[in-house]
Amino acid sequence: MSLAESTLSKRTAQSQSTEDVYDDGYLRVEHQNYYLACNGQSIRLPRTEFLIISRLVRSVERVVSAEDLWQHAWGNEKPVNIESLHVYMHRLRTKLVPYKLQIDTLVNVGYRLLLPAPQDNGSE
Repeated sequence: MSLAESTLSKRTAQSQSTEDVYDDGYLRVEHQNYYLACNGQSIRLPRTEFLIISRLVRSVERVVSAEDLWQHAWGNEKPVNIESLHVYMHRLRTKLVPYKLQIDTLVNVGYRLLLPAPQDNGSE
C-alpha cells in the first residue's frame, strides 16, 4: 500500500469513527461500541434501550417517529408495537432523569431527546 493510499485509508477510518460517535462535552454516545456516558459517567443500558437512545441522539432535539425508533431497535423482526415502545421509553426516561436528559413525547408523531441547558449539565 502506498503512502497516499495509507493516508486515505486512515482518513476514511477517522471519518467513519467520527460519524459513529456523538460527543457534545456532556453527552457521549459511541454507537458502534454501545457506550453511553453523561458528564464522564458511564450509563449501562440493555441493548434495546441503547439502540433507542442511539437513534434519538442521531437527531438530538428533533422528532423521531415511533416507527423509525422501532425499526432501529428491532429491525424487521417484529411488527411495530407502540405499547411496547412506550414501556421502553418509560424505562429510559427513568434511567436518564439523574443526568437531566429528557425524552419528550409528541402524541401520534414521535419522540425527541432534549438535552439540559449548558448551565444545568454540571459541566461548569
